[in-house]
Amino acid sequence: MTASPEHRVLLRFGDLERALGPSRRVTSAKLVLTVVTVERPGRLTLKRFGAPWFEGAGMSGTEGDGMNTTWSHQLHHPAMKLGWRNGGAEYDSQRVSAQAEVSQAAERIEITGLEEDVQQMYERWYDNHGWVIEFSGSAMFESAQAVLGKPTLVVTTEPAAPPTGPDLSVTYIQRTPEYLRYDPTGDAYVRMNVDGHESGVMMRPGNADTQKWPKDGDQVTYTAVVKNVGDAPSDGFNFAWSKDWRQAEKGSVSRSIPPGETVEVVFRTTYSSVKGDHRLRPVRFALEPVGADAVAANNVLEIQANALNLGIWVDRTFYETFAKEVNGSGSRAFEDWIQWQFRLWNEVLMRHSRFSFAPDGCRESVRVQRITIVPDGTLKGGAHVPDDKQDMRYDGEWGFDSSFGEAERYMDAVRAKLDRALLHEMSHQIGLIDMYQMNVDASMPDGSGGKVRLKVDGTVLTRGMIDPPAPLMGGGDTRNDNGLHRTAQIFLEDVPDVALRHAMFQRTDLYSATSVFALNANVGYRRGFFGEYMYSMPNVVIVRAADRNGTAIPSGTLRFYQMKNGVIPDEPPAFEVEVRNGTAFLPNRPTGVDQPFTTVTGHTLKPNPFGRLDVVGSNGVFLVEINYQGQREWAWLKAWQLVDAFARGNREVAILEMRFNVTHKPLKEGDWALNKVVLDSADSRLENLSLLVDGDAKTFYESQAEWIEIDIGRDRPLGEITLVTTRDGSEFWSQFDILVYSTGQRLNEARVYARELDWRRAVAFHRDVDPPDPSVVRVRYRAMPQTVRFIRLVKKEGGKARLAGIEVRESEPPD
Repeated sequence: MTASPEHRVLLRFGDLERALGPSRRVTSAKLVLTVVTVERPGRLTLKRFGAPWFEGAGMSGTEGDGMNTTWSHQLHHPAMKLGWRNGGAEYDSQRVSAQAEVSQAAERIEITGLEEDVQQMYERWYDNHGWVIEFSGSAMFESAQAVLGKPTLVVTTEPAAPPTGPDLSVTYIQRTPEYLRYDPTGDAYVRMNVDGHESGVMMRPGNADTQKWPKDGDQVTYTAVVKNVGDAPSDGFNFAWSKDWRQAEKGSVSRSIPPGETVEVVFRTTYSSVKGDHRLRPVRFALEPVGADAVAANNVLEIQANALNLGIWVDRTFYETFAKEVNGSGSRAFEDWIQWQFRLWNEVLMRHSRFSFAPDGCRESVRVQRITIVPDGTLKGGAHVPDDKQDMRYDGEWGFDSSFGEAERYMDAVRAKLDRALLHEMSHQIGLIDMYQMNVDASMPDGSGGKVRLKVDGTVLTRGMIDPPAPLMGGGDTRNDNGLHRTAQIFLEDVPDVALRHAMFQRTDLYSATSVFALNANVGYRRGFFGEYMYSMPNVVIVRAADRNGTAIPSGTLRFYQMKNGVIPDEPPAFEVEVRNGTAFLPNRPTGVDQPFTTVTGHTLKPNPFGRLDVVGSNGVFLVEINYQGQREWAWLKAWQLVDAFARGNREVAILEMRFNVTHKPLKEGDWALNKVVLDSADSRLENLSLLVDGDAKTFYESQAEWIEIDIGRDRPLGEITLVTTRDGSEFWSQFDILVYSTGQRLNEARVYARELDWRRAVAFHRDVDPPDPSVVRVRYRAMPQTVRFIRLVKKEGGKARLAGIEVRESEPPD
């Protein structure tokens, strides 16, 4: 962030209700900024900012990249522009919140005295537009995109009294007239068995020929449902409607409103849409109570006119039980809690799930169309809706049933939190699949405990691949690839590649790239389809075969074993291809449909490597075997990787690199570490060190060492290093390097043979379990053959070192 008389900085900390928890009083608050450089010292001034603004992609770029705020525009978007002057100076508060002096040598700035500001931001989310930072000097500070030193708001609080008295709440805003979504029931799906896996394609959706949205220029009615959710009568309220960030209509309700009673306020206007973006047509209802009001946070509700609409159902007992305690919205009302969840869904999960093809997040929005309280026993089925019947007016529905499971325990668990499980399920309602269907738990040698059934030399292969945590839909890749070329290789797991070490390429717990592609691609379509976006794959897929360090594998045979019905069966491969000059073309296999079929939503099922892909993902994984230099090794390819490549712009041709744990010469038998000399940084006793090289998988070396080194006696062509442990494996370093060097070389001349970035994942998914003794696990490391004598393991992260053994095999000599 650059601050100077010519550069104003806008800074906002959102989601304070979740960060601080309900019913809190701020006792201290300070802003901490990390200084990058100071060109000219000066005074830094903070003032509250009074208008919405948009951070855009979070990196420098053209004004047109999504929803941006600039010096001349409050909103600059290809489809809409709202101007302002001098970076929005007309919205600066006249009151100075705080000041701080910044010296030439400053490294960290603490701006104190922000308690009043933060309390108001916490209580009134709708007025939290952050601060404007003005600086009389010239300096740069770390921004929210920094790996370290991000701006930090440090807040301490104390409990405040729970709200009592009248409490007016804008419980929901419904839009009428209503239209029917696509109907997936009846004969909508055409089912077929292809290659031993049965799946359906939604070729005949119901309601396909009916109107789905209002037309631009149509008259629509918005009805705000205001309810007194408090415990005393309210004296009424004044209100204002706004549309597209501009005030549209004002009025008042002057009568007394008893507890539990609702008032409906109507706003009629013309409908307008923005093609491809459902974030640009806000409709807001704001009320100002005439008398006392317990909670301010529920006095305003904003929806997007074009948002997908969901129906919410709740039975009477659930509704009343939920209201016994204050929830994360600040009130006791179920309605306020569900609107808070939707606000977090829109503002956090959607807007901050960012990728090269969605630089400022997801362009879809969701809203509550209606909240209906029903008698106990009404809600049925998996979505808990009346009589288990879908209401096609809604893009999705979800119900809260007091008889389902341990309802009160659930309420206690989620009252003050973002309910990830709820938003996961409601994401299904708007068409997103369980990405975890393409996760593969590793099996044991007898086939138990996982999803792999393929046998190798008489026992089941014990490899697996669960996507790194923790995307909302259970799988896929959440790392923001913005700034990488569209053809850059992005791997299932982290690899030690310098090109991938940038600030935004970090894993999150938001939506994966696949899910955001799905939502963005389907903007403008009503719901009813499910997972059909998985059909969007490149026309040609090329695999580049490489070793674990990225060196090309020039030749070899690749065999592709396809998941069926959620498991890798013990069957012949679906196909095999030859690697030539490091690459192989994957065949496009038939889908059971004579011609490419395009869904109403624009996704085309056509011949592709996975064939007739099941939209739920249960056949969307290949276990890939390579036979190379006498070695048999394994990697994984998932259907979502091809969808992500398509989303990033590789629609004609995609090249995916698959890395295999192989060396480039045949391996020889024998363990050259057996009974050799071992040292460590802790000067461990000889009897402890010898346990690493005694050939006994039941004895364990334990130490607080920072490094371990083995001298294998003389220079040998190294082919493989194996670490032996138990299935838990948690008591070894989490990250480490394996260094090697030869006779006559010094340690500073050592070469990196392999890097382990996540030992626990290695033990879980890259292991070979010993069939005679399943408690014993081996993790192997192979690389380009090289002549070495000394092997040193160096800790990067983690605690103590506990290993059963280290084994070393040599290869044929390198060329």
